Amino acid sequence: MPRRLAPDKLALEVGQRIREIRIAAGLTIEELAKTSKLGSKGHLSNMERGLVRPNIQTLKLIANGLGVLPLDLMTFPKKDARQKLVEMSRSLSAKQLNVVLRWLVKNLPATGR
Repeated sequence: MPRRLAPDKLALEVGQRIREIRIAAGLTIEELAKTSKLGSKGHLSNMERGLVRPNIQTLKLIANGLGVLPLDLMTFPKKDARQKLVEMSRSLSAKQLNVVLRWLVKNLPATGR
């Protein structure tokens, strides 16, 4: 598929999210292209600018290269509280996540689970 001349809205949001997590991880585009086994820094750059719509396999490769879940590339914490909660969970240890999960299970109505 040819590269777009103007960014696709969702592709741009995903691309910005990839860039945000990449920079937080201290990686350059070139380093992420290598660690993700994507290979092409140009392709990754086009993704970050919303000019390419990544497929599921590409998102998985990038997530692996960043050491995150594919979910994290599709989470936009500035949009709403639920997505912010998902983002906040990325920094928790497994033990902390289990504490939060137990609290939620205990305190949410059965229909909320």
